[in-house]
Amino acid sequence: MVHSSADDLLSRSLQYVKGVGPRRFALLQRLLLTTTRDLLLFFPINHKDRASVTPIARVKMGQEFNIVAQIIDVRGRRFNGKEKIEAMLQDESGSIRASWWNPYIADKLTPNAWAFFSGKVGSFGERRELSSPEFEVLNDSEDGDDGSSVAFTGPSFGRIVPIYNLRPKQRSPDGTPVAEVRLNQNFLRKLVWDAVNSGAAEQLSDALPPTVRQQRRLMTLSDAIRQIHFPDSFEKAEQARRTLVFEELFMLALGVALRRAQVDKGAQSKRLVLVPAIEKRITARLPFELTSEQSKVFREIAADMGRTRPMNRLLQGDVGSGKTAVAVSALLLCVAHGSQAAMLAPTEVLAEQHYRTLSKMLQNSRVNLGLLRGGMNAGERAEFLERLAAGEIHIAIGTHALLEENVRFKELSLVIVDEQHKFGVSQRMSLRKKGNSPHVLVMTATPIPRTLTLTLYGDLEVSSINAPPPGRGEIESKWVKEADRPKIYRLILNEARKGHACYVVLPRIDEAGEVASPAPAGKRGQQSLWNEVKGAEAEFKRLREHMPTLRIELLHGRMDSEQKDLALQRLREGKVDVLVSTQVIEVGIDLPNATVMVIENAEMFGLSALHQLRGRVGRSERKSYCLVLGDPKTDEGRERLKTFVSTRDGFKIAEADFALRGPGQFFGTAQSGMPELKIADLLRDQDVLVEARDAAQALVRSDERLSRPEHSKLRSRVREVFSGKLEFVDMG
Repeated sequence: MVHSSADDLLSRSLQYVKGVGPRRFALLQRLLLTTTRDLLLFFPINHKDRASVTPIARVKMGQEFNIVAQIIDVRGRRFNGKEKIEAMLQDESGSIRASWWNPYIADKLTPNAWAFFSGKVGSFGERRELSSPEFEVLNDSEDGDDGSSVAFTGPSFGRIVPIYNLRPKQRSPDGTPVAEVRLNQNFLRKLVWDAVNSGAAEQLSDALPPTVRQQRRLMTLSDAIRQIHFPDSFEKAEQARRTLVFEELFMLALGVALRRAQVDKGAQSKRLVLVPAIEKRITARLPFELTSEQSKVFREIAADMGRTRPMNRLLQGDVGSGKTAVAVSALLLCVAHGSQAAMLAPTEVLAEQHYRTLSKMLQNSRVNLGLLRGGMNAGERAEFLERLAAGEIHIAIGTHALLEENVRFKELSLVIVDEQHKFGVSQRMSLRKKGNSPHVLVMTATPIPRTLTLTLYGDLEVSSINAPPPGRGEIESKWVKEADRPKIYRLILNEARKGHACYVVLPRIDEAGEVASPAPAGKRGQQSLWNEVKGAEAEFKRLREHMPTLRIELLHGRMDSEQKDLALQRLREGKVDVLVSTQVIEVGIDLPNATVMVIENAEMFGLSALHQLRGRVGRSERKSYCLVLGDPKTDEGRERLKTFVSTRDGFKIAEADFALRGPGQFFGTAQSGMPELKIADLLRDQDVLVEARDAAQALVRSDERLSRPEHSKLRSRVREVFSGKLEFVDMG
C-alpha cells in the first residue's frame, strides 16, 4: 500500500496489514492496538537476550540459553495418550534433545537444517532437554554448512528482542476473566518490527524542546522508539526507556504546572488570619486538645489561609489520625471572619457524620450548619438553597449535590474536600468556582508517598499527619479460611456479650452466584477462576438464623435515607450487636465500642479499601479484630491479602496497593484527571519524576502560556495528553 502522507502511515489500520485479518485484529483491539501509531507506542515490559549464542556443551540445567544447532532427527512419541515431538540437535561441541507437547511442531522442523533455538534447559529421565524452546529454521541463504555464517535480520532471533504484555487493557464485554490475548510474542514482534522499519517512527511529532532534550541528554523520539523495541544493546534500551519515561512525566508535570500558574494568576482570596482571639475560640470549641502533629498541620493551613493567594493544600493522614479535628479548626477560622465554608464528602454516611460532629461541637454557638442530602423533599431543599444564598448557612456540608449549578453561596471562602480520591480534579475546581477564589483543602486517608504526589497533586502543597492520636487500641488482623467460620461466630458472640459491636462487610447487596476473578497470565477460562460472591441481604438473614440472640441490623446503599438513618441511630445508641453492610461504611462511621470487623470475599476489595474498613474498629483502647475471608485466584490477589494482614501502616499499604494495581486503578484515572501512563512507573522512576517536574516548572516560569513559536508543538502535545481531562488548563 502506498501512503500519500505521514499521517496515513501512522493512522494505517492494522486490520489491513498482511497476516492480520479480522480475527487477529479483534485480538489486537483487546490490547487497544488499532493503528501503526498504537504499535509504535506499545512499549515492551522487558527484553530478552537472543544475541548471544552458547555452545551446546556449555549449557546448564535450569537456565535459559540460545543455541544454533543442526536438526539431526525428528520423531514423535506418545505418553499417556499425548504426543511429544522430540528433535536431536547438534553443533560442533555436542548434542542435546529438544521437545514440544505439540504435534504440529514436527511440520516446522526440517531434518539437516540449521536453526536458532531459545529456551530453558531441563531434564527428561537422565537426559538434558530443551523444553518447548522457541526456534527459527534458517533459510539456505542464511547459513553455511556448519551454521557458522548465520546472520539474522528478523525481529525474534539473533538480537535483543522485546517482551510485550499480552494482558488485555480492558475486560471483555461479557465480563469474562481477564486472560492473555491469544497472540504470540513472535507475531507481535513482527508487526512492530515492520512498523519501526516503515519510517513511521520518524513521523511521530517530537514535541520536547531541543534545549530540554540536550540538557537532559535524551535521545530523539524516533531513536528512542526504535531502541526501546529492538535495542542495539541493553544500555541503549535503558537509555531509550529513560527518554520515553522523562517525556511522559514531563508532559504530566507540565500540565500540572500550567494548571497551577492559571490558578495563581490574578486570583485574590480573602485573608483569613489566625489571631490569638480566634485561636482561643477555636480551642474552646474542640472537645480535646490537638496533638502536636495536628497542631503543626493546622498552623500550616492557617498560614495559607492568612494570605491573599488561594490555599491549595492536601492533608493526608492514616485512618483515625485526626484529620477531621484539623478540618473543623479550619472551618471555624473561616466562619470567624464572617465567611462561608463548604465541606464535600463522597457519601451521605460521611456527610452526616461530619454534620453530627460539628453540630455537637457548635451547640449553643451562633454558627449555623446546613446539610444537603439526597433524601430532602422539595421544600427542605428550597429552604436550604435560599438560606445558603443569603449567607445564613455558615458551613454547608454535603455530597456531590453541593456541586450542582443551583447551589449558590453568598461568600464562599473555604472549600474542604474529604476523601478526595473519590472525586476528580475537575469536581474540585467546579466547587472552587462557586466562590471568589476560595481557599481549598483536600483530605485523604489513602496516603501517597511524597514523590508520587508530585504527579497527581503537583498543584498542591502537602501536609501529613504521621502519628495517630492517643488512646487507640491494638487491631489483630488475620486472613482466615472458611473452615474458621465457627470460630468467627464465637468471637462475635463473646464480644457482643461484652457490649461491643461488630461489622460484617460484603462486596455486594445481592448474592452474585459465581463472579469472575482476574485470571493469572496464561490461564484461560478455568472454573477455578470463579468465586461465589455473597450479598449483604442474604448474609443478614443467615446471621439472624445462626445467632438469634443477637441484635443484627442491615445497611446498604439501596435503602432509603430514613432506613439508613434509623440503622445508624440504633448503632450509635448501642442497640446493634452486628451491622451487616456493604462498603458504604468504608468512611463516616465512628463507633468507639466496635471491636470486630469481618470482611467477606476480601479478594473483591482493593488494599486501600480494606485498610479503610479496618479503620472502623480500634477506635478506643480496647483490643479489636479485623478478619478477612477470601479465596483469591491470582498471585496478585494473594499478595494483596498477605500485605494487608502484615501491616497497619497506611503509607506502606498505599505504596503496596500502588505497586500492585498501577496508577490507573489506584488513582481512578478516569476521574482524577491523570492520563494513563504507557511506560513510566511512578515507584521505579521517582528520580526521573523529580527531574521532569523541575524542568516543566522552569519552562512554565519562562513561558507560562507556551505562547512562544518554539513551543507550538509542545502546546499541541499537552492538549492531546490532557484532552478532556484538564479542560481548565488555558493556554490561549
